[in-house]
Amino acid sequence: MAHWHSLIPFSSQPMSYSVKANVERAQNKLLLTFELTDPNNEVIWHPQDEIKQQDFLWESTCFEAFIGTPNAPHYFELNLSPSRAWNLYRFTDYRTPNDMPPVAVTEPALIKLDVENHTITAEIDLHTLKLDHQAIKLGLTAVIKTADSLHYFAIQHPVLHADFHDAQGWTILLLPEA
Repeated sequence: MAHWHSLIPFSSQPMSYSVKANVERAQNKLLLTFELTDPNNEVIWHPQDEIKQQDFLWESTCFEAFIGTPNAPHYFELNLSPSRAWNLYRFTDYRTPNDMPPVAVTEPALIKLDVENHTITAEIDLHTLKLDHQAIKLGLTAVIKTADSLHYFAIQHPVLHADFHDAQGWTILLLPEA
């Protein structure tokens, strides 16, 4: 079943563009869709290239999912770019390890990545991440780059600065299939 969420900008400035995200859990897969509405073409949207794993995607327009389990400190950060570059990072605790770039997951967890118009869809294999039989907690976020700066969007901003790694902002709970 689809669960659409409007992402809220961290800034209180009025913006002509918006982001919404859909998440589903089906057959040990996490299905994510991010959709940008940008009527004035303000957002920098990189042209498509080959699908490849790449670091530092959050320095430009990037859609993200933070994937953890309730009451456990370890989690994953998924980054998806309009260029079809992507990455998946593994953390053992809040921003730990603190390497830059973070420790990338090398297992084949990305099943599918599509970019069409201003929509990005991805399928993640929960079995590869050893999350297929667990409840998962998600934070859906976006970094939006315009000509003048970066703008941060999330379902919820629980602290006074934009911090997507703060698990208090991960408000979606998806249970394993019975």
